[in-house]
Amino acid sequence: MAKKTYAIQLLKMVKDSKKAISYEQAAKSLKASNPQLQDTTKNTLGIKNILERFVEIGTMSKTKAGNYK
Repeated sequence: MAKKTYAIQLLKMVKDSKKAISYEQAAKSLKASNPQLQDTTKNTLGIKNILERFVEIGTMSKTKAGNYK
């Protein structure tokens, strides 16, 4: 089985969550499941950009509070 990309992992994480989650929560969970992913501001902003791209293409939605679901 091929390794899942970070984007696919983020999408599954947000879709499987019962409540909308912030990009900080998503980044923390992704970094916990991928120890090789360093905890840097650049990576956190990259994760936010991936989530924003999913919103743009309609794969997920963003709440008024700025959380993703």
